[in-house]
Amino acid sequence: MLCLFTILMNLPWLVGMQRNGGWMGEKASAASLQYQYRMPFMHRPYYGYRTIMQRTVSFVDHDKPWYANDGVFVRFDGVSWRTSVYDCIARLSCYDGHNGYDMDMRFEPVLSAAGGRVIRAGWYNAVNHNSSFGLWVAIDHGNGIVTSYGHLSSVLVSDGDEIGTQWQIGTSGTTGASTGPHLHMSSYYLPNWQATDPFGWRGRVHNPNIVRDNYLWVDAPASRTAVPYLGGSHAHSGAILVDDSSSGWSSTGNWHRSAFWTDFRGSLHWTSTGGASATATWRPVIPADGYYEVGVYVDDTHATSSWVPYTIHSANPENPLLPVRHTVRVDESHIGVFGGPFGSVSTGTQWVSLGTYYFHRGTTGSVVLSNFTGEFGTQVAADGVEFVPVRGGYTTPSGGAYIGGNLDAQP
Repeated sequence: MLCLFTILMNLPWLVGMQRNGGWMGEKASAASLQYQYRMPFMHRPYYGYRTIMQRTVSFVDHDKPWYANDGVFVRFDGVSWRTSVYDCIARLSCYDGHNGYDMDMRFEPVLSAAGGRVIRAGWYNAVNHNSSFGLWVAIDHGNGIVTSYGHLSSVLVSDGDEIGTQWQIGTSGTTGASTGPHLHMSSYYLPNWQATDPFGWRGRVHNPNIVRDNYLWVDAPASRTAVPYLGGSHAHSGAILVDDSSSGWSSTGNWHRSAFWTDFRGSLHWTSTGGASATATWRPVIPADGYYEVGVYVDDTHATSSWVPYTIHSANPENPLLPVRHTVRVDESHIGVFGGPFGSVSTGTQWVSLGTYYFHRGTTGSVVLSNFTGEFGTQVAADGVEFVPVRGGYTTPSGGAYIGGNLDAQP
């Protein structure tokens, strides 16, 4: 899916890095970081066994990768286009000035490419949610490089979190300046956020990028685990379902009931945002101790909030008496039919992943939604929540295209 957006050439410096005395420390001077060799450290930002090339629908432009529209596109292998840069290969885009990789990921879990510290988690532009990356996450990996993940539909992490490799940090979507669901992933040199291509440079001529491009993918980049794919409008086979009309659902505050054919099982409850005046709780009957992927059904009616908090109450697998609570933020406003920056977008209703959690057998676990979003004048919809046992295996629809040659190799 073509990623269309305009980004400022100079992204803001990392306030957290300055405030904490420098996540990079004194490893290298800022002036030389972009010219040093980097050891491969990146993994695939998704579950499953498709290669990055098999999921890529748009590449990094080595010719001015800061969205300079000069009619020239140069790929990492030195192949260039100077005419129709938007349709360089069938089903693929060579978007002029593109500073990252667009991957065909439709409401899928997004994983961290490597461990590090979260330095951005939220809206790229707080007042315009159709701008740039939309809902995004950025991770400082402590080696002078930061990776970013844009157009998300949910965010599972917060600023300052320290995370490991291939931890779920969000769910892909189509927020920001996007024409449809996908993941935009970029890599930058700190401190000036200069874009670099993790595939390095394989061309026979001089690399036109102004910084050194190193090959950054490790030899075995695939995830060692997998979770069920929850995307789409249908509940996952074998899921434990709790609907807003079932016995496992309860609420506080003022909720209104609505019925429409796209609602899960024909109805939903909704309320207005504002103060913390209403909650909805889904409490499943878990048949056995174990890990479960949790998904929430996002409707295309009465779902206009962009910062809905879902708090998952789960368990610590190593200490049955220790409860775990984690809050995930979900954007409901870019699901269904909505006005994007380039026209109308239609995704249909969607199950959105809230992540994988450990639950004990019985009814001790729950998911709680609050209307305390920090917004006024929007609506929050409460419908179905599913809990799917994690048993491995992962299959997703993909519209990525293999570009031929030996690029089918890792990563």
